[in-house]
Amino acid sequence: FIVADAQTYPFEAGRFDMITSRFGVMFFEDPVAAFRNLNRAAQPGTNLIMFSWRGPEENPFMTAAETAARPLLPGLPEREPNARGQFGFADSARVERILSEAGWSDVASEKINVPCRFPLSTLDLYVSLMGPVGYAMAQGVDEETRDKVSDAVRGALMDFVEGDEIVFTAACWKTTAQS
Repeated sequence: FIVADAQTYPFEAGRFDMITSRFGVMFFEDPVAAFRNLNRAAQPGTNLIMFSWRGPEENPFMTAAETAARPLLPGLPEREPNARGQFGFADSARVERILSEAGWSDVASEKINVPCRFPLSTLDLYVSLMGPVGYAMAQGVDEETRDKVSDAVRGALMDFVEGDEIVFTAACWKTTAQS
């Protein structure tokens, strides 16, 4: 394994016979450059398999916290379609163009829905660490605001509670291509 920036790391040409990513590719600063660099590092016929989120409208759990917290955190940034970040690869046609421009062929995207669950007891930890709300909280908010945000988010996420678990479906893309 190599831990490096896929966009800029000077991988040995033709080194890899498979390339995979789980929810990382949508954070590339320049996705065409990154996938071009990975294609250069791939042997001919190498399979690329990657997973990314479909849109926020198909992932209500992923956006419920920020929707509930927005009135209490006025600096919370709005999500922009196709912007670098969690939903940056939500548009499968855009992803196909990126991969094709980077030299990949036989690009195909398949919708997959993944059932997810985690203990309700970890909800506050999840909210404080993940996504835009977690980032905003880490930037330093006073205790009163933190408590109000936690209460608002907890209330918004109650729609996803089943017993002592949070249960939701992750709407994702499985995208494949060949070098």
